[in-house]
Amino acid sequence: MHAQPPLPLLVPSPRRLGRVEYLGFQDVAEHREFRFRLHGPEGWSTCRLRIALAAFGAGTVRRQDGPDVCYRKLLGAVADDEAASPDVITIDDADLASYREATTPVPKHRSWTRPSPPTPAAVPRRPPRAPSRPLPVAPLLTKDTGPAFEEGQRVSHAVFGVGVTSSSSSGHTVVCFDEAGPKTFVTSMLEVDVLSPPHTWETGPRGRNRPCPTPAPEP
Repeated sequence: MHAQPPLPLLVPSPRRLGRVEYLGFQDVAEHREFRFRLHGPEGWSTCRLRIALAAFGAGTVRRQDGPDVCYRKLLGAVADDEAASPDVITIDDADLASYREATTPVPKHRSWTRPSPPTPAAVPRRPPRAPSRPLPVAPLLTKDTGPAFEEGQRVSHAVFGVGVTSSSSSGHTVVCFDEAGPKTFVTSMLEVDVLSPPHTWETGPRGRNRPCPTPAPEP
């Protein structure tokens, strides 16, 4: 912006002030000037307010706050109902301090209250325990260690079908099934239907089950 010749600052009465229009700023020498236009019933007038550039560099005021600082100062002059003011109003350190005071939020202080200690929960009392009595000892049972099955028995299983027992002991029993082949079971857990006496069936070399041959009668 190009510098313009100084214009007289005619501040209208607050009763006659219509609106304030911000026109922009320009740096003049060691100051930044902000221009405003005041509208009223009798017409409009232009006024200028300036802030030292050093105030922006020192962090006293932010550059984006310059128009607001000048606007508040201008409204203060209008509120004082001054008929005429200098060509340029200079914002001094006192004005900047007042602006910071008015726009800085006051931190809220919360009163600290010492927390009350937690109340211990009531522990329910347990009824007195009756004197323990020795548990009765069950008599030892002797287990038959003999095999539950014998070789050559025809049996039927619910899953694998029919087969022939090929070996059996107190621990394990081997059954050769017609379709599923040989399977080993825990003897105490094997559940089958016995279809023939022992030594009446046999398993051939190729795994096929067949009845044992009947011995020929003596002459």
